[in-house]
Amino acid sequence: IKASVGFLMGTLWFGSGRPPSNEKLFGLMGSIFMLAVTSLMTILAQTIISFPLQRSLLIREYKNGVYGLLPYYVANILSMNIMGVIYTMASVTPIYFMVGLESTTTRFFYFSLTLIGNQAIGNALGLAVGACSADIIEAQNLLVPILTPTMLFSGFVLPENQAPSYFHFLYKLSFFRTSITALAVTELHGLEFSDYSPNPFHLHIFKTGDQILRYMDIDPETNVVHQIGILFAWAALYTVLGYLIIKYFMTAKTS
Repeated sequence: IKASVGFLMGTLWFGSGRPPSNEKLFGLMGSIFMLAVTSLMTILAQTIISFPLQRSLLIREYKNGVYGLLPYYVANILSMNIMGVIYTMASVTPIYFMVGLESTTTRFFYFSLTLIGNQAIGNALGLAVGACSADIIEAQNLLVPILTPTMLFSGFVLPENQAPSYFHFLYKLSFFRTSITALAVTELHGLEFSDYSPNPFHLHIFKTGDQILRYMDIDPETNVVHQIGILFAWAALYTVLGYLIIKYFMTAKTS
């Protein structure tokens, strides 16, 4: 299913990156944004309901001493992340090459690693939120309130330098901004557009990818490895937080 969705998206934006041009820029940026969204949203939508479905069984087996909470949690998060990597690669690979994104090994590796970081956050955050929810309906109702702020302050919808100053701190707290920054720099840094024209009436105003990054309030010299490291740090934080939340509710239920 993931691969078929990848082929569908790849067909929609087929060739948007070959050759890089202002005319195809909307499709190129749209494909990058949708890859970031789907790598997070699909995983989060699945994992956010997983704990409410398992809660009753887990409480019973935990009370009976069948297994400890930590081994259960570690096994759960590891299995979800392993499957998440497979799903992510099945989805991103056809889109990446069909769209015509930069086909160097390093850029493809960074691009894929960023999306894997996204899905790791989705797994951990989904478990944490699911543990706080009374049932599946409540967990599903929390999905949009969680996703909307982090996407709204990602820098893609509205660059930070164009937002009111009292919202700037929210950009720093958005892990989605980190992933968008890593993906955009990976693809656009050093890119030159074949149809640049100094004539403003042609609307082909971007000569390089670095100009687009600056327009998005992203430093073209941003260290992509550093951004990917921040993504995985967010994933680790949510993983620990998820365990602590589950442990708290399990203790309350079994005491």
